[in-house]
Amino acid sequence: MSTQDQNQPRTPLWARPGPAVRQPRFTREQIAKAAIAIADAEGFAALSMRRLADELGAGTMTLYHYVPSKQDLLALMNDEILGELAGPDAEPDAGWRDALARFGRGMRAISEHRPWVITVLGSKDIGPNGMRALERILASLAGTPFDAAEKLELIALISYYVVGYTTQANPAEQPGEEWINGVAAFVASRLETGEFPHIQQLLDGGDAETFVRRLNTQTAGDEQFERGLTRILDGIEAEFGRRWPARDTS
Repeated sequence: MSTQDQNQPRTPLWARPGPAVRQPRFTREQIAKAAIAIADAEGFAALSMRRLADELGAGTMTLYHYVPSKQDLLALMNDEILGELAGPDAEPDAGWRDALARFGRGMRAISEHRPWVITVLGSKDIGPNGMRALERILASLAGTPFDAAEKLELIALISYYVVGYTTQANPAEQPGEEWINGVAAFVASRLETGEFPHIQQLLDGGDAETFVRRLNTQTAGDEQFERGLTRILDGIEAEFGRRWPARDTS
């Protein structure tokens, strides 16, 4: 990537004008779509400015006029992906709870078929699609008594849950038999000390290997995700009840 990535102040991408050419060959949307296509087909590690330039049929240095840094490229990809959450065909939300649930499920759906997307969604730049997604959720929270900071905190809470869940449920590398057997042997040896009676109860008469396999897959799946999301939303609703008992929490 560009040398601008290191030790230089950076102005957010959308706070800068487009490339200073009369007839730009590429739009930011085209660049983002091409980068996403490479990451989808070849993995995020394969994405580089040279590879992206080849995909677009441009010189690498030419591409730097459009995307000066790695952070800028991630920002473009991030905003393109967020467009899937704020699409024009989305049905209106029934209320704050429906909006937050839809946001969480949407983020999970995107990251399920694009495991690399968590890296991109870490971009702090906010673009046009990001603003639309944020506006949609804030509109659903407009009738709640939460202040501005609390509303952003709720959105972040859902985001952190999805990122954490996705990272644990879809690790970059699945453990092999050697790893499982090694962990199981360690667990079994430690249980013999009698220091871990509550872990011993989790085995429920089974062996350490069965326990390790269960532990490795326990949080994965639609039902587990929905239970966790429901608990978070229930907690928010309970907060409504404690602070504003006369308010409608729907």
